[in-house]
Amino acid sequence: MLDGLFVFYKENVITYRLVFQFMRVRYFLMQFFFFLLLVSIYLLVYGLCIMLLANEPLVAQIGLFGGIAAAVLLTHSMWQLNRKAKTILENQYGLEAAQGVWRTAAFETLQADLLKKYLLENGLYADDKLKLLIEGYEAASRNDKYPILLNSGILISLSVPLWIQFVTFAYKSVKTLEDATWLLLSGVTLVLILISLISFTKWFFGELQDAVVTGDRAHRKTLIERLQDARLRYQKAAERPDGPPAPSPRKIRGAASPRFAAKRRGRST
Repeated sequence: MLDGLFVFYKENVITYRLVFQFMRVRYFLMQFFFFLLLVSIYLLVYGLCIMLLANEPLVAQIGLFGGIAAAVLLTHSMWQLNRKAKTILENQYGLEAAQGVWRTAAFETLQADLLKKYLLENGLYADDKLKLLIEGYEAASRNDKYPILLNSGILISLSVPLWIQFVTFAYKSVKTLEDATWLLLSGVTLVLILISLISFTKWFFGELQDAVVTGDRAHRKTLIERLQDARLRYQKAAERPDGPPAPSPRKIRGAASPRFAAKRRGRST
């Protein structure tokens, strides 16, 4: 039950299957430019550290100009992606294009309807069954965690001897209280930046694996949220006099085509 619903969700409901698979090149370019921007930020921070210690601005300049170029390319690719997504929603699903961002409430409704249809056709659209599905996916999410390859605490601990040597060397050249204060503030700021970058790197590569490599954790998380929303809708419908729709005993034989379902829904509206 859990596996069948999850496979259907990945193949028919997620945003990539409904929209981004029709513009894979633009989608890849957006991710690539974002990765370049991230690398440029790291180069900029690293170059600033080198410039502070050795008065060598080359790496910082590369990071700065690379970051500006990556930001411009990323902005342009996101604009192209947004415009193409509006065209896909209008042509494939009959949804009216929005003025700003392509993702609208109508698209969210489309995804919710596809999931609800599957739940109804498989007899899963009931409060107790939705609760069991949510609990099952939450348990799977707790057990499906990536190994911690980079621990900020361990890295900082191993860097303490090097940091002590650096501070000892730096303070030998200090002659005044103002210089010592400036050096102390610079060192504390550098440590905070390094901790932030390490934490962000752990988060980013975890998200990157979800989005690019397998995506199961990210998809499972969004599926849990959609099932929780479906359960709330069911509970609200149960409070009405007519009650919620009864589950259909008919089983679907294959994954329903979201494109066909969306077109049919667009014609009906």
